[in-house]
Amino acid sequence: MLLLLLLCGIRGDAQKPFTEGTIKYKVKLKAGDQKELTGVYTFIIKGGEIRKELKLNNGYQDIVLLDCGGGKVFSLQNRNGKKYAVQLSINDMLKRQERFNGYTIKNEENNNKNFAGYASYKGSINYNDGSSNEVLYTKEWRPTQPITFERFPDAKFIPVLFSYKDENNMEMEFEIEKIEPGPIENAVFRIPPDYQMISYSEYKQLSK
Repeated sequence: MLLLLLLCGIRGDAQKPFTEGTIKYKVKLKAGDQKELTGVYTFIIKGGEIRKELKLNNGYQDIVLLDCGGGKVFSLQNRNGKKYAVQLSINDMLKRQERFNGYTIKNEENNNKNFAGYASYKGSINYNDGSSNEVLYTKEWRPTQPITFERFPDAKFIPVLFSYKDENNMEMEFEIEKIEPGPIENAVFRIPPDYQMISYSEYKQLSK
């Protein structure tokens, strides 16, 4: 009985909710015969707040601030020298994520390789539409917000190596660089004062 309790304790401690800290990926992007782009994709997390920041080597930058508890999303954009905080709909984001809900993991096996210092597993993610994707992941941590990883809703793992092709035929590859739990300043999730808050419809008008 004591041995069973100890084993249960080990399994319970092995997977921890990632409530606060930084997760960083190296990324590669390529569309058709265009030149491959590289960069970093960073997730900064504190409770129900998530900052997703993509920076590419061609100077492109995209920052999304999610307040999951408050149901608010802003995209920070720099257009023609002017800075905008574009308000998006969290319901629209959840709706886009719906097609990835209810996936199953098949053919799971120990990958015998560490990523960012964590043991990894390999498995096939199978979606309800019949599509599948091979993913490497660690079960040491799990996100607390279902929306954290768009293609892995309510994941019980953190993906460490995966790739996919988006609706614009862009091939994207993500490899984890670090998983760093630790305290995060609240200011990281605030809209900077030099950004003008506008609606998505207003931003679309500017894009015409």
